[in-house]
Amino acid sequence: MILIAAAKFLLLLAFCEAMTMKQIKNTGKMMRKQCQPKNNVEDEKIDPLNDGVFIDEKEVKCYMACIMKMANAIKNGKLNFEAALKQADLLLPEEIKQPAKDAIVACRKVPDAYKDICDAVFHVTKCIYNQNPAIFYFP
Repeated sequence: MILIAAAKFLLLLAFCEAMTMKQIKNTGKMMRKQCQPKNNVEDEKIDPLNDGVFIDEKEVKCYMACIMKMANAIKNGKLNFEAALKQADLLLPEEIKQPAKDAIVACRKVPDAYKDICDAVFHVTKCIYNQNPAIFYFP
């Protein structure tokens, strides 16, 4: 199933077509099915992310890092902002593309204060949410 999702994702990249929010959320569900059990985190702790409630626990933070890894936003154990910007440009619907890129750029330096990738992802994601809560989505 994950291979099918990856193939669809790569096809979308190949054709440079933006995804709809429905497609983004469906892909997010597949990512969640992979990352949630790996990090032993309950729905009650990750569902509130989209409402700006970030529970500061290792399992939540590492779940978030897992999602970012699957989205290719982490390379060599560090957040890769160039890849995140490129993916935002290619995949996000037009109406949220620029605000999302602006939020990513605004939060670019946040991870510099954290050695642990889980902590870095947690704080940069929180920053991105705070930049523009109206467009924020996290699986």
